[in-house]
Amino acid sequence: MKKVLWQELRRSEFEKAVEADAIIIIPVGSTEQHGNHLPLNTDTNCCFTIAQRAAQSIDEFPILVLAPVWAGYSPHHMAYPGTITLKYHTFVDLLTQVAASVHAHGFKKILFLNAHGGNSAIVAAMRTKLAAEEGTNAVSYNYWDMPSVHEKMKAVCQSDKGFIGHAAEIETSLQLYLQPELVDMGAAVWVPGLWGDPSTATPDKGETIFNAAVNALVKLLREYHSGKLEDRLKWRKEIL
Repeated sequence: MKKVLWQELRRSEFEKAVEADAIIIIPVGSTEQHGNHLPLNTDTNCCFTIAQRAAQSIDEFPILVLAPVWAGYSPHHMAYPGTITLKYHTFVDLLTQVAASVHAHGFKKILFLNAHGGNSAIVAAMRTKLAAEEGTNAVSYNYWDMPSVHEKMKAVCQSDKGFIGHAAEIETSLQLYLQPELVDMGAAVWVPGLWGDPSTATPDKGETIFNAAVNALVKLLREYHSGKLEDRLKWRKEIL
């Protein structure tokens, strides 16, 4: 199996990746409570696994996946045991410095793949910050907001109606598919700190949502490498 994890490459292998205009994915997750039935690594597991599967699916150009950012902005979950949060500016600085380091090695295309709702606004703002302060180009997506993913989630969800929620049907289904040994469905009931109903989750729903996210990311990566994605993100004056 080809190497897609940044940390597994030797330093001599990076030059070829730069020459091939590799895209670098920075998975951004969290370590926080997900009720009594899901593990604390739920968000990190989702974005990191989706990124790896998408990277393995593309052969025409290289994709490298960084080790996930496992601590996010989660002060609203600190009332519950196990949560780790960074302060706002610490989180911003961490993301900035990781992306700037990647760019310093010659990589021109960086994609943040986020899996925690509390990170969303911060990660989305990184594109402007990096361009203005570091001269670094980047794009960002929540895995559930990628094109066609929401429609697929809505089609298979029984209770959440396609809304990502927190530790509810969607995230529980994903974990039942990705790491079922860490899920306790006997405890999959609403408790304070949840947003939604986890009891209707199934591994089949998780597999469908996971594959939709991987396919959407593969499409975005191909558009990013070809320049089509950047063309859509640029402001252009229409010629009449």
